[in-house]
Amino acid sequence: MGKITKTFKLEDCLSDKQKFVCNECARETSHSIVSSFHESGFDDAGNGCGMDWDERHQIIQCCGCDTVSFRIESTHSEDVDYSFEHDTLVRNITENYFPNRTHQLREINTYLLPLNVQVIYRETTSAISSGLFILAGIGVRALIETVCKEQNAQGKNLFAKIDSLYQMSVITKEGSDTLHRLRSLGNEAAHEVKPQSEEQLYMAMQIIDHMLEGTYIIPQRMSQVFGKEG
Repeated sequence: MGKITKTFKLEDCLSDKQKFVCNECARETSHSIVSSFHESGFDDAGNGCGMDWDERHQIIQCCGCDTVSFRIESTHSEDVDYSFEHDTLVRNITENYFPNRTHQLREINTYLLPLNVQVIYRETTSAISSGLFILAGIGVRALIETVCKEQNAQGKNLFAKIDSLYQMSVITKEGSDTLHRLRSLGNEAAHEVKPQSEEQLYMAMQIIDHMLEGTYIIPQRMSQVFGKEG
């Protein structure tokens, strides 16, 4: 490692707006860059060789819902692709956000869920948004296990308990078949340490959400709006 030099600058960006994904709006929206702190550096390896980088730490605010979040944009001279359109090398931009972007993950109102289901649901969605896909796969299985236990499903293993949920009319036959597929997904994560794709986990959580809404949330809301039967 050679001599490293760095410069820092607080940039003027009050009128700057860019398109970023907003978690609250669940889509890409215009954002104001409230503040941007720019770090640039150069690592001199000698003999005319070296590496330079740029990093911007930004406070951004959605122009639609006013949600404030944090963004880091970074590039460096060793991470480039060739642009045929411009006939030149173009630096790849790496982006990190806090909170993590989960626009494909539509979290339900967990306050109507049993406490043990709430805890596992939140940890599973947190694992997905943090890119911890093996843990997320295990969390999907744990969610199904917890619902089976909470509903007093019978059986010696999860396969039998899912069938028991169907026999108890908690879920439909199609729902049972779908949960069996998610059970296999969880088995791969737990026993084979196999991560699932982000798309598979988003779909798995959509299925879990549908089950939780039908089993817990909608019945409670019906009771709140129409009152209990009898």
